[in-house]
Amino acid sequence: MPGKYIFYDLETTGRGKKENPKDFKSTPKWEQILQIAAIVVDENFKPTNQNINEFCRPRISVIAQPGALLTTQNGIKEALNAKNSSYELISKINKTFNEWKNYNPNCIFIGHNIVEFDETVLEYNLFNSLYFPYITRKHRGDTLNLSRALYALNPTNIKTPLTQRGNPSFKLDKLAELNKLPVEFAHDAYSDVKTSIALTKFIHDQDTKNWPYLEMTMNKEKTMDYVQKNKGFCFLTNFGGRVKIEALSMVCESRYSGWFNTINLAYDPKPLLEASIEEFKTLIKKKNRYIISNQHPVIFPGKYATNFEPYSSLGSELLNERANIVYKNKTLADKFKHLEIDRQLDKEDFSSQDNIFPESKANLFSEFGQGDTLRSFHEKKTWKEKYQVALTVKDPRASFMLKKLIFDESPEILLDNDFKLVHRELHDRLVLNQERPYTTIPEAMTQLDTELSKIEDDGSDNKENKIRILNEYNQYLIFLEKYFSNKNAVPLESGINLLKQIYND
Repeated sequence: MPGKYIFYDLETTGRGKKENPKDFKSTPKWEQILQIAAIVVDENFKPTNQNINEFCRPRISVIAQPGALLTTQNGIKEALNAKNSSYELISKINKTFNEWKNYNPNCIFIGHNIVEFDETVLEYNLFNSLYFPYITRKHRGDTLNLSRALYALNPTNIKTPLTQRGNPSFKLDKLAELNKLPVEFAHDAYSDVKTSIALTKFIHDQDTKNWPYLEMTMNKEKTMDYVQKNKGFCFLTNFGGRVKIEALSMVCESRYSGWFNTINLAYDPKPLLEASIEEFKTLIKKKNRYIISNQHPVIFPGKYATNFEPYSSLGSELLNERANIVYKNKTLADKFKHLEIDRQLDKEDFSSQDNIFPESKANLFSEFGQGDTLRSFHEKKTWKEKYQVALTVKDPRASFMLKKLIFDESPEILLDNDFKLVHRELHDRLVLNQERPYTTIPEAMTQLDTELSKIEDDGSDNKENKIRILNEYNQYLIFLEKYFSNKNAVPLESGINLLKQIYND
């Protein structure tokens, strides 16, 4: 049988940051992939001979967070000496993942915390190289969700470390250690992939009865079908480290395809029905959940609800009664529609950085058009040929992204006006000390000082290596700051030649 699961993991330039102050979470979409590892396994989680483990050099247009270099223990010198450029690595990923999908169209992409992190980084790295970004979206799973589900159903099935607040933690290396799963080297992508495979097999073997439900929602279409056809179901939530199961009923699909508005059956829905639209906005808080069908939501049958509080106290009869009221209720659906309109207006009122940077919205890809032209760009063998194709791209956003890509990959072939255009833009983006949705050079320097201060009190054996990594990175940042501040700058070389230029090696 062809490979059923594609386990993968990324090491990147950082953990991301908030795009604007109103955001609840930071986003990693501006980070660059520095390493990818992937292993295809069969239905029994046995590895096939299909795998990749590749590194690449950082783009000079992306500033790594010092903490990321310390995490992987690969300094900037090692990174700049990698075999692949960023574009070469992204092209390999695109080719390999699509080949594996063609081999088995129903294969599932899976990894630890990939839905919120790795998938976002992957999509935006594909997009920044002008590839179709959403190659994994329809079939994907997350071992973080699987671990939480196993714990929620029966905490004795999996050993977890505890946070300072006493909540279970689901970090991959700690889960592996406590449950005696293999860990070769934490925060190395290939090692983390093998650990994720072992963790998934462990979860499968610990609860074979519920595995079909856990796997079902790795498929977008199956998830949508289940939510729409079942009046009530259980849903795994995680807020502030607290993992719990909630009983929900679907009201309607939202303005986003595959996103569903649901209501928690722990609450009496009648006040929501009777409320005005303005009252509804207040009353609905904490009572509704978004089910996003392509983000591996963990869903179980509604009959499980009475195994958990407060639903066991409410009883199945009352829960069924509430589900019958809520399920596809047109009055509630209309109120959700008004609520979503208001939320959209609020979003549009806030002047986001999205309006500034074309690379910030992967869904722009469909607006660029000229699909044949972009394919031709990727098919050309030399950067001179690629540049000639790039010059024919009509959409100004796509045109700039291609020129910035060439600036990172082969800047010497750019015409003088295009080189200066990108160089000036990167100066404004990276050198100026202002709030940006990505890491700037001044921010990285501040972070570097903070990390050095931490190391002063670090009693580990690895102290000297950490200091080396940070000092080398400081030289790199100083070099880039001077380079982007120089109005008469010339194209940089890459790899070993760039290393020699920076460090006089």
